[in-house]
Amino acid sequence: MYTVIARRWRPRRFGEVVGQPHIVTTLQNSIRFGRISHAYLFCGPRGVGKTSLARIFAKALNCEKGPQVEPCCECENCLSIDGGNFVDVVEIDAASARRIEDIRELSEAVRYVPLRGRYKVYILDESHMLTPEARNAFLKTLEEPPAHTVFILATTEPQKIPQTIMSRCQRFDFRRISERDIVEQLKMICKKEGVKYDEEALAIMAEEADGSLRDAQFLLEKAMNYNQDGVKEPDVLQLFGIVGRETIFGFLSSIFEGDVRGGLSLVEQAIEKGHEPYEIYRGLVQALRKMLLLKVYEGPPPFLYISAREQEEMLRLSADHEYYEIQNMLFYLIRGEELMRASFPKLSLEVLLINLFNLSKIKDVERLMEELEEKGKGTKDLHGFLSFLQERRPLLANIVGSLGANMEGNRLFVRLEEEYGLLRDTDMKEELKACLREYFGEPIEVCFEEKRGAVKIDEYVSEAKRVFEIKEGP
Repeated sequence: MYTVIARRWRPRRFGEVVGQPHIVTTLQNSIRFGRISHAYLFCGPRGVGKTSLARIFAKALNCEKGPQVEPCCECENCLSIDGGNFVDVVEIDAASARRIEDIRELSEAVRYVPLRGRYKVYILDESHMLTPEARNAFLKTLEEPPAHTVFILATTEPQKIPQTIMSRCQRFDFRRISERDIVEQLKMICKKEGVKYDEEALAIMAEEADGSLRDAQFLLEKAMNYNQDGVKEPDVLQLFGIVGRETIFGFLSSIFEGDVRGGLSLVEQAIEKGHEPYEIYRGLVQALRKMLLLKVYEGPPPFLYISAREQEEMLRLSADHEYYEIQNMLFYLIRGEELMRASFPKLSLEVLLINLFNLSKIKDVERLMEELEEKGKGTKDLHGFLSFLQERRPLLANIVGSLGANMEGNRLFVRLEEEYGLLRDTDMKEELKACLREYFGEPIEVCFEEKRGAVKIDEYVSEAKRVFEIKEGP
C-alpha cells in the first residue's frame, strides 16, 4: 500500500534530522553520559521534527544494542517503534485524550515495568490541549515518575503550558527549518524517487512551507502527482496559485522606474489571470525581503535559497538604491497587511503600490544633506577664492579682502585706495590673475575702481572761491 512522502522520508536516526543540531547534540550527550531526564518538553512550529525526534530518542533508549547515541534501526525493538507497534512506546494525542479520566489511566499505567524495552516512553502530542483538571492530575506523576518512565511532551503553543508543568521538564525549542535546508532535502527526495525537478520550483515550495519540512514534502508530492514528467516551475505556480517571479519583477521594475501606470496595469493583468490581490501583495513582500537581504549581505545569505537568475535580476533592479530605501518600502508593505485583508483588497493593493512609487522618490535625509554638501563644495565663488588665496598668498589675500571686491561674470572688481596703488603697477596684479586662473580654471579679468577717501579742507576753500568768484589779491 502506498505511503505518503512525509511518512516514507521521515528521519529514523539522529543524523537524518534536519535543522535541529542543538537538540540532537544535547539528547545524544544525555545518552552518552547517562543523564537521561524523566520529562522533556519539545516546543516549536508545525512540521519541524518534534514527534520524529521523540521517536528517535525512544529508539535510542530501547535499542537492543543500546542505549546508544544512534539507534541501529535494524533490531526488533527499533523496527517495532518505526512501525508504531512497540508496546513500551505510547503516543497519546492530548487533543482527544484530554480528560482527567484519561490522565488517571495514564498514571496507573506508568507504575508497571516495561515489557520489552528498558524504558516506557510516553509521547504526548499537542500537550497544551489538556484540560486544567487533567494538568493538575498529571503534576504528581510528571514530577516523580518511576525510574523506567520517560515523558516527552510536544506542543506548538508553549505559552499555553502552565509553569507548574514546564518547570518539571527539560525544554527544547525547535527552530523553523531554513529555506536552503528544505530545498536540499527536497532535492534528495527527488533524486531518490527518480523525479526530475526545477530548482526554482523547489525554492517556491520552500517559501510556501514557511519553515515546515513536512508541509514542503506534501507540496512536493502534490506537484509530482500533477505532472508525471517532473516538477516544473510553471506547473507549481499554476497548481498553488502563486504569482510568478516575472510578474513580481515587473512590479518591482515599475516601482523603481517610477512607472505608475505600468504598475497599475500589471495589477489588472494579474487579477485577470486569476491571482488574488493578497497573493500579489505577499509576492512583493517576499521579493523585497530577498532584495533587502542581498543588499545587507552583499550576496545571498547562508540561510536563504536564491537562484542565480533571481539574484542577478534583483541586483540589477536595486543597483541604484540603498538598502534603507528598500527597507522603507518593505516596512510600509508589512504595515499595510491589515489593509489588504479589508473589504477592498484590490483598491488597497493599488493604494499601496502608488505609495511605493512615492517612497522610491524620497531619499534619506542624511543622503540628501551629503549631496547638497558635495554640491556646495563644487561651487566656486569669491568667498572660496579668498580662502584659497589665504592658503597660497596670505598678504595678497589680506589686501584684497580689506579693500573690498566683488565678481561679475569673469571679472573681478577691486576698490583701490591710494596707499594700495602698488597693486595697479607691480607684479602683484599678475600674481592675483594667476591665482584666479588656477582656482576658477579660466582667465579672470582684474579691474580696479578708485575709492575716494576723506575730503580735505583745502578742497572746500578752492570750491568756495570758484562759486563766489573771489579773486586773490596781489
